[in-house]
Parts: sequence; C-alpha cells; structure tokens
Amino acid sequence: MPLQSATMGLLDRLTDRALALLGLDFALDLTEVPFHRITGHLHLGGRPTEATVPALREAGITHVVSCLPERLRGEVAFLEHSEAPLQTTFYDLRDGIHADPSLHFPSFFATMEQTRACGGQLLVHCQLGVSRSATFATAWVMRSQQLRFFEAVQLVRARRPQVLPNIGFASQLQQLEHELVGARTDGEPSSLARYLHEICQVPIERGVLDEALEQHGHDALASLTAIFGDELPRVIQGVRR
Repeated sequence: MPLQSATMGLLDRLTDRALALLGLDFALDLTEVPFHRITGHLHLGGRPTEATVPALREAGITHVVSCLPERLRGEVAFLEHSEAPLQTTFYDLRDGIHADPSLHFPSFFATMEQTRACGGQLLVHCQLGVSRSATFATAWVMRSQQLRFFEAVQLVRARRPQVLPNIGFASQLQQLEHELVGARTDGEPSSLARYLHEICQVPIERGVLDEALEQHGHDALASLTAIFGDELPRVIQGVRR
C-alpha cells in the first residue's frame, strides 16, 4: 500500500474513533480548515496548534476564548507566550449535558464587545469546534442580531457545518432566547423543538416533542427521557454525557 494511502487510512480510522467517543454519527472532516469566520469579529474553531498561529495572525485574531478544561490549558499556552501574545480568556468547561456554559455568557459577551471596540478579531475554540465553543458563538449571534436560537444556530452551521451543541447546551440556548426575545406566541414550535427534530434527528413528531418541552421547562434531556425512558435512541445526535 502506498505511504499516502496508508496515512490517509490511519487518519480516517482516528477520525472515526473520535466521532465514536463523542457520540457523533454524522460525517465530520477533522482535516479541514481549523476555524471559520462566523461574524465580522468572531471566529469559531477547534483547538489551535502552533502550526495554526500564522493563520490566526493572517485573520487578525487579537483575542482568544478557550473552552478547554483546566487540565488542558497547557496545550494552548503558546498563545500567551508567543512574540505577539494573544489576549486569552479561559473557561473551564467540559462537553457534557450537565455542564453549564451559560454561567460564562456575560463574560463572553463583554469580551466580544471589547474586541469589537478595539477593532480586533476573536477566536472562540474548544477541542473540535463542535459543541462548547459553538454554543458561545451561537449565543453571541443571538444577542448581537436578536435572532432566535434556531435561526442563529442555522447561521453558525452555515459557516461551520460540523457545529452541534449538545442537547444540554441547546436547552440553555433556548433559555437565552426567552431572555432576549421572549417565548413564542405565534403557535410555532420552539427553537429547541426544531433543533432536536431537524438537526439532532429525534425520531418523534415535532408537535409531540414541543409539547414535552413545554411540560419540562425546555429541558431537552428531561423531555426526551419522558418520551423514550432512560434509553435514548442512538440515532439522536448531540447526546454527550
């Protein structure tokens, strides 16, 4: 087997293994560009490496928000210790249903405002740029453009297709929507119902799902557990405990 083919085969197997560990059942190319521009001052991506520093510089990145657990901060220490250090903020956050990124929303919004005020560019990242950092990017789009959660996450996914906040984070984004623009009064399904049905592929009628969410305070896990019991169908995306 040619060396290039063997290397690509190994990369494919490693990618499949990473997806299995994350509980993601869709195709995801981890070799593509490491970050994407989401709005005029916001970029979203996976964990930077020293090799990506030139690309960060070229994109004008001045601020970084890192959503890695504290034990992994050393992996991006070079961001603060380079010749031209980037202003870095750390959120100790794991990608699990019961983690609470909303505790950091006020800090993140303030950092984004500071970045915009100085004409800078901000990169928010986690390990893969799929869930944790994507949640903050979606929250900012909701706040800055006064969009509902589903509209905002569609915009973010249009820029970075692998984005998939876990269902706990999605529940918190629905709560943020209620704070920013209020609950829907037009009879349309909630953003969370649409996200779970259309993106997370929950195998249930959207109306039934929306009713369960209403009954359980728009807590996705509680609602899905009420519908399916403790064994959620494996087809559901974004279930990461």
